[in-house]
Amino acid sequence: MRKDDRDILDRFTKNRKDGICVLFDRYYRPLVLYAGTLISDDTMAEDLVQEFFVRLWEDDYLERIESKALSSYLFSSVRNSCYTYLHKNDVMRARVDFTSIDVAADSAAALSQEIVDRVTAVIARMPEQTGRVLNCVLMQDMKYQETADELHVSLNTVKTLLRNGMRLLREELQSEQELILLFVCAGNSES
Repeated sequence: MRKDDRDILDRFTKNRKDGICVLFDRYYRPLVLYAGTLISDDTMAEDLVQEFFVRLWEDDYLERIESKALSSYLFSSVRNSCYTYLHKNDVMRARVDFTSIDVAADSAAALSQEIVDRVTAVIARMPEQTGRVLNCVLMQDMKYQETADELHVSLNTVKTLLRNGMRLLREELQSEQELILLFVCAGNSES
């Protein structure tokens, strides 16, 4: 059980808006990455996770969740949203092999956090400006122009540093195929 999950739920109970913001900051990116692996459409993955957060805001689901089950609940819910989306669009059989997706929600949550932790460690060893660009774009999900404004550099500098950083990230994590698959798309698409 993670202490920060308990803190998130406590915040939510005391101040719904503050709690949902902290929950969003902590889980949005890992949930989008997870959804992207299930539906192979990054834009739709973001949409599904955003819709899920809207449902959390509008309903009282989080008031009934224990902190030790929060992560499992979030990843299971996003997984179910992805399956529903695939089913409604009649592409489930073509894109998802249920026999190959035998990952419990707890394992998915741990894997997502492990991925974020490993990528963060690699980024921390990069040249400072490159690491800052990767942190903004990959970890904070900022757009290229937002990153340029934040770091007081040109848009082309952001693109160059991002390209170089993604190359370094791929080299460093060569044997970690799930990391490469999850972050290659993020580093190669204009946000």
